[in-house]
Amino acid sequence: MANSYSFARLWLTRLAVISVLVTATVVALGAWTRLKDAGLGCPDWPTCYGSITVPLSDEAIARAQELYPDQPLVAEKAWPEMIHRHFAKGIGLLCIFMAGFALLAVRRGEKDIPVKHAVFLLALVCLQGAFGAWTVTMKLFPPVVTGHLLFGFATFTTIFLLVIRLSPFLRASGAAVKGLLPLTVLATIVLVLQIALGGWTASNYAATQCTALPVCQEGWLQHLDFVNAFAFHPYTGQSFEFAPHLEWPARMTIHVSHRIGAWITTAVIGLLIVLLMMRGKTLRYRRFAGALALVLLVQVALGVSNVVLHLPLAVAVAHNFVALVLLQVLVALNFSLVQEHKSS
Repeated sequence: MANSYSFARLWLTRLAVISVLVTATVVALGAWTRLKDAGLGCPDWPTCYGSITVPLSDEAIARAQELYPDQPLVAEKAWPEMIHRHFAKGIGLLCIFMAGFALLAVRRGEKDIPVKHAVFLLALVCLQGAFGAWTVTMKLFPPVVTGHLLFGFATFTTIFLLVIRLSPFLRASGAAVKGLLPLTVLATIVLVLQIALGGWTASNYAATQCTALPVCQEGWLQHLDFVNAFAFHPYTGQSFEFAPHLEWPARMTIHVSHRIGAWITTAVIGLLIVLLMMRGKTLRYRRFAGALALVLLVQVALGVSNVVLHLPLAVAVAHNFVALVLLQVLVALNFSLVQEHKSS
């Protein structure tokens, strides 16, 4: 019977690790699709111009043109969208298996299997899939696009946290790290808000609205428009590609807000790094401080490069992905500190 328990737990752990890798790929593909302006590369969902893949044959292309005469097929945009979709389906399948193995383990008597976590993850992936569909059917409606990005980050984080819970590496070490949990939670909240601002910046095509450092080009203060920048514009059925609903002042305001958010995020995480170095007497927390410092430095450098180099695709995708990595370091630190708190 013990071997049965081990079998279910072993495969749940393996699938969780595989899911981390697949989901990381999907997040990068999502950023690549969005930044290539390929979010509407396929105007329908879940098919692409009525096909299960990008139309290739002359017959399929003719049918695509007939179905969507106002949206001609552009293969260079359709492929990123469909590749992203197919990888996303893989996450759903993996989550079904993880929930199944978790339920099997509990049914056979395992006491420490995070079955609620696995079932919640499956529900979260279903919700993320719905947002992916709405992103297309609602023609890149900014609140939906931003929600899709945030739920993508949430999905990865939930899978990553499942891996941590199934592994022995961040259990309580007995280290006395006093007073850092509230600041770590605050840093995580600030980073999530900054990621949301980044999503809002991308979904409203505001990433290139400021071309100078440190804030924006000269005269930006006179054109701030917070009302329209963060207003909830109703969905009217129009396409929101390239943000036709916003004038430059509103898009510039979104960009400026994201930059100011970056300063605040850097300051809060920087303070956490310093306190970790001062109060974290064990190697684990010095490593956390080093990891946070390294990832934060890379993220700041990528943000500056996006401005100086005028948003090259590779740098912009990396900026999105490194934000995800930074979030996971904070999540792991939170988990470790909570374990220390429980054992004290």
